[in-house]
Amino acid sequence: MIKGIKKKFLRFKQIFKDAWYDFIQDHPRYNNDYYKNEVNKMLNCSCSEGGFAKYKCTTCGQCEHTVHMSCKGKACPQCGKRYARDSMVKIASKLFKGINYRQIVLTIPQEFRPLFYNHKDQASLYSAFMQGGYACLKSVVNKMYYSENYEIAAIVFIHTHSRNGEYKPHLHILLGEGGLHLKHESWRPFQYIPMNLLRLKWKEHLLRMMREKFPNKLVLIDEIDALRVNGLYAHPGKASDVPTKSYSGLIKYLTKYLAAPPIGLSKILDYNGDKVKYYYKSHSTKRNECEEISVKNFIGRMLQHILPKNFQRLRYYGLQRTAVFKKYYILIADLLGDMVDKIISYAERITYAKFFEEVAGRNPLNCTHCGNKMELWQIWHPIKGMVYDLHDRLLNGKGC
Repeated sequence: MIKGIKKKFLRFKQIFKDAWYDFIQDHPRYNNDYYKNEVNKMLNCSCSEGGFAKYKCTTCGQCEHTVHMSCKGKACPQCGKRYARDSMVKIASKLFKGINYRQIVLTIPQEFRPLFYNHKDQASLYSAFMQGGYACLKSVVNKMYYSENYEIAAIVFIHTHSRNGEYKPHLHILLGEGGLHLKHESWRPFQYIPMNLLRLKWKEHLLRMMREKFPNKLVLIDEIDALRVNGLYAHPGKASDVPTKSYSGLIKYLTKYLAAPPIGLSKILDYNGDKVKYYYKSHSTKRNECEEISVKNFIGRMLQHILPKNFQRLRYYGLQRTAVFKKYYILIADLLGDMVDKIISYAERITYAKFFEEVAGRNPLNCTHCGNKMELWQIWHPIKGMVYDLHDRLLNGKGC
């Protein structure tokens, strides 16, 4: 088994290098500039040609460390993980203090997956899908309170993959446990969502969207409507699962459930040039299961989850909308009696060293020989060239 994240990333790249050309010949939908650019970014990631910052220990002179610039590619599992971690920090900064949140999962019937996958305008479809999830939960809460005047706090995140990497669009929604009466400006909490109501409401909203987006598939949609008399699958979640009182625990929770890649580098067990073997934790068995698939199938499972260009997979609805969040944050904090430290932003972009330490358990910028902090030695940009050189600065008397 390969050890070390760098070697695992090189193996991941090799899979694409070996089969990318043949893959796009067999799957012309991916044979365009958008996907080619994303794959090329990934293949050139962690290479000196893409730019780097070099650190050296100026105390003992025995250690140096190179940090490659991010490719920011959607097909890159390395940079994608960093981007996802940053996104989770932003989510944590957008939660209302004093309110419990639960994670709700809304799925689609298996029969609808090919329709989603082959839709000519996935950006529009996914947007409507996310809007429908929010509208569903808002109607559920208002039904619980026998009113149409309550607004909810919802953060919606779209996932397109299952644990084994197959295409399975679904929504993860962080829902504040309560509703704000907009006329009376009063907060009404809840601790329970009726499962039957949630499933029926989700069926109502999803099928309405499907009829609008797929007018030529009404027969199939009507069949699903008739068969699923008890509604569609939805997981209501519970507040105890979301650790809102622990910031570090919250970030770990969000990253685990909302930012997982289709197939992580560490889960790939073997690649022999023809097939890729990997494992995943099964929902049904609760155990690690292994799968071995062709290299082209593997590439397809990775690329089918790249969202349309400029599409935002994370969106804020209701009280969470950016335009009104500050206003309602103050109002809800007052209603709940939390008058201290209003609008504290926890959003702090994680540093490379901190992110590396979370993954590897050590600070990469500390010298492995003497333990002292290394100094920034060089910065090389792929377009601008060498933009910083400590050695030259010292020779010219400019210092650090």
